[in-house]
Amino acid sequence: MNAAQFEALAELLRMRDGASKSAARLVLVDGIPPSDAARQVGTTPQAVNSALRSCERGMSLVRTAAGL
Repeated sequence: MNAAQFEALAELLRMRDGASKSAARLVLVDGIPPSDAARQVGTTPQAVNSALRSCERGMSLVRTAAGL
């Protein structure tokens, strides 16, 4: 996923700015492992995994809505 796609997804999900969103971006856009992203932004791996699950649900809904 590129940065513009992530920002669109984050807007659709109404993700608030913060460590979890930053970590999710590092994982989904930059390809950093979730545990490393958590350390870089100062949050827990659980918080990162929760944000990633939300992103996965959002992407699934977008694919369904688009008929993919």
